[in-house]
Amino acid sequence: MQLGHCRFDFDKQELVNTLTGDVWHLPRAEFQVLSLLIDYQGKVVAKPLLKQGNGEQAPLSDSSVTRAVFTLRSFLGPQYESLIETVKGQGYLLRHHRCRKETHPGSIQTRLSAKLLAGVTLFLLVIFSCGWIVYDSSRLSVSTPTPLQSNKIKTLSGDTVNVILYAHSKTNNGLLTELGQTMLQSFSQCKLTNWKNAYLSLSHDKQVLNVTLRGEQFGQSIIRNLKISDLRQPKQFINQQWLLGVDICD
Repeated sequence: MQLGHCRFDFDKQELVNTLTGDVWHLPRAEFQVLSLLIDYQGKVVAKPLLKQGNGEQAPLSDSSVTRAVFTLRSFLGPQYESLIETVKGQGYLLRHHRCRKETHPGSIQTRLSAKLLAGVTLFLLVIFSCGWIVYDSSRLSVSTPTPLQSNKIKTLSGDTVNVILYAHSKTNNGLLTELGQTMLQSFSQCKLTNWKNAYLSLSHDKQVLNVTLRGEQFGQSIIRNLKISDLRQPKQFINQQWLLGVDICD
């Protein structure tokens, strides 16, 4: 089946980009989600059904379904990622083959936009030639917060992951430091991971842990923001169950 520039081979469980030649053998979650979306193409597929699949294997977690949709969209690329639509409160829907609308060069809208752009450009050139705008680079400087700690760890395959901690003050950061060490240890046990940087910070009341993951997948930058609340004492935030749920290892 054709999905944008990609061809889905059900028997081989592969997505093939016909433009670049890239071949992706789908992991179980991505294959299960895509197969069901294709079976019900044009209709909303509820998340519980995507999780359950055909019932022959254990159900997927909510985070596994969400991650599968994200990675499928990434492989389809920005032009065709909208084929998989999120229907809020219901599930996901696979649209029929289409790409984002592009304005034809000869259309009225394009001609008007070109005229407007030319007018604005001319206006700016006049302003600069008259010296009415003074550039002050000092006003454009951005203050970047200094991290509390920045540590590196290697995965089992030798890839490097940076774990960076940000704190509101320089004192009473024992809990944040412990969480950083837990994250480092978790990445060290990964054979493969798409993530290159992990940023951790605690809320002022230390009841919410903010985690931002940045990395690369299929040549595209990816980012993931997570918030974990823990009202218990002592607080734990990160545990093995949570780490399995968010799939930090590929």
